[in-house]
Amino acid sequence: MKRIGSLIIGLFLITNSLQAFEPSRMHPTDRFIVTVFSDLWQEVPDNISLRTIQRGVSINAMQDMPLGRSNFSVAAGLGFSSHNLYSDHRYQFDPFFPGGWEEKYDFTPIQGDYDKNKLSLNYLEVPVEFRYRTRDLDRTFRLYAGIKAGYLISGHTKFEGEEPFLLPDLPGLDQIPIELIREVKIKEHSLDNIEKYRIGLTAMVGYGSVNLHFYYPLTRVFYDNSAEDMYPVSLGLSLILF
Repeated sequence: MKRIGSLIIGLFLITNSLQAFEPSRMHPTDRFIVTVFSDLWQEVPDNISLRTIQRGVSINAMQDMPLGRSNFSVAAGLGFSSHNLYSDHRYQFDPFFPGGWEEKYDFTPIQGDYDKNKLSLNYLEVPVEFRYRTRDLDRTFRLYAGIKAGYLISGHTKFEGEEPFLLPDLPGLDQIPIELIREVKIKEHSLDNIEKYRIGLTAMVGYGSVNLHFYYPLTRVFYDNSAEDMYPVSLGLSLILF
């Protein structure tokens, strides 16, 4: 009987000793992330020149769900991303779209000097991530991979520069078209030939609160125009606020 009692006590002590080495359950973290990035546009038509830095920003609010006592977790949430495309072509209504008489929005060359020309696209998104991170709270190593689906909630162009226009025919004047230049500021919100939905792959890696961010789209941005093959690969830095 004493041997049985000693055995039970011994097993109890061994169990407690093993539990002391068992990692504790991870606490949810990395729930609010702000990312600044630049888009590297691929398959750009030869006649379009882009600015080197195509700045953008994304904000994600995530629910982090640790998987048992492991270093892994799954996260999902809601996000917002804004992409800006700066080029020497205006994205506007083009009634003379090459290859037919269809009325489309497309990139057209800018005639004259300009100070600003951009296309801005804003998406509401649902990101899902599979996460790995170490337990060193001072210098946590992270490796996240995921996918996110988005919906285009707004898009607009903004142009500031010179715009040529022709004077109308007036009585008493020679019927020779007169072209003048005027300074304009134009912002257009009703755009077309842009996909409403998108989906893409995401990744984040690094130490501490600042990490590298990567996004690769699986769907196109434009359709039925000269830029339908263009797509942005995003590279940037993610700041984890909490």
